[in-house]
Amino acid sequence: MNSLSWLMTLLLHALYIRHHASAHRLTAAFSSLQSRHWTSRKSSSSSLYVNIAADVDDSNTSVHGDAATDHAREQLQKYFPFPLDSWQIAAGTSLLAEHNVIVCAPTGAGKTVVGEMALHIAMERNTKAIYTTPLKALSNQKFGEMRQIFGGDKVGLSTGDISIRRGADVTIMTTEVYRNMAWRAKTGQSNLANGIEQDDIQMDNSQLLESARMDEFADLSSNSIVVLDEFHYMGQKGRGSTWEESVIFTPQHTQIVGLSATLPNAHRLAAWMESVTGRKSVLVEAGGKRPVPLKYYFASKRDFSPLFRDVAAGP
Repeated sequence: MNSLSWLMTLLLHALYIRHHASAHRLTAAFSSLQSRHWTSRKSSSSSLYVNIAADVDDSNTSVHGDAATDHAREQLQKYFPFPLDSWQIAAGTSLLAEHNVIVCAPTGAGKTVVGEMALHIAMERNTKAIYTTPLKALSNQKFGEMRQIFGGDKVGLSTGDISIRRGADVTIMTTEVYRNMAWRAKTGQSNLANGIEQDDIQMDNSQLLESARMDEFADLSSNSIVVLDEFHYMGQKGRGSTWEESVIFTPQHTQIVGLSATLPNAHRLAAWMESVTGRKSVLVEAGGKRPVPLKYYFASKRDFSPLFRDVAAGP
């Protein structure tokens, strides 16, 4: 190695060490600031927390007391042909108390049951409800499922390119569609409060077309509950802001039900939701392993073969 190459190598090493030392100090400072922020927020928050192991029958575990739990069991069990788990009853009790609810449970544990509870509660109140999913295909699937539960004339669908029975008692839609509706409703109220008429807002032709299309469907005054399925998508880069904005723009009179896979910082999410919405937010976590285990295979022309030596390997 000649002297020039040696000097270049030494310079690159020095820059590398300096860069990573600065990055380490910046990361440490940010982590300390974030920790203090969430500690102060958590200490001032009144959000409730329930943690119930999925394999433990603890039907008396509740943040609302035995009377409220028994009332919820009596009122909600009639909608389901199977016995409800204790964590599902805990979530239903909070729904009846008009709290926001975040449910964190392994896939296959029965989170959708809580969403169905919320829709039943909204219909008992003679109000409307919205159920959102992250994908058009999943929205179409939920549309079929909910029609079987609530009846074809009570369930609508809106995925951007498909619209069926808008304004039905229960509307299934993608999260982006709901976010746009909630934003439209919130900004419309803000403009009216500020004395700004819609005609005073300058828009191009495409915006005017979208405005006319959304005006009919932007009224959320009769909607009392919104269910945000796959709530853990909030952590995704790019699309995660859609779930965050859905929470921020949701009207104050609307309960939010977040159905999520297990999350490492779910209590922080519940505290944030309460601080944004001003409504008490309850976190219900169902512990335990995934009730329906996954098994991995690879397909060949002849058959399916286990991917691992241990057939039961997987989450």
